[in-house]
Amino acid sequence: MITKETISHMASLSKLSFNESETEALSSELNEIISFIDKIKEVDTEGVEPTYQVNQYDCPVREDKVWESLPQEEVIKNTVEEQYGYFKIIKVVD
Repeated sequence: MITKETISHMASLSKLSFNESETEALSSELNEIISFIDKIKEVDTEGVEPTYQVNQYDCPVREDKVWESLPQEEVIKNTVEEQYGYFKIIKVVD
């Protein structure tokens, strides 16, 4: 059973914050999900082959083809900012 304390602990580890009603709702929903999983675990699957593909169609795979690349100068024209001949991107990790 997932308690409100467990939700609060996971939220703090995830740098999330929930109010009391959200914590209660999450606890209830997660416990319901766990009960569904427990029901699925009760199904006897002994002797049943695993299913890897749910339909009869195979995913078509195209042949790889080597093509001429665009010149770097032409590609760089499509960016808002460039630095040292490359795309300049914003830093997303501290």
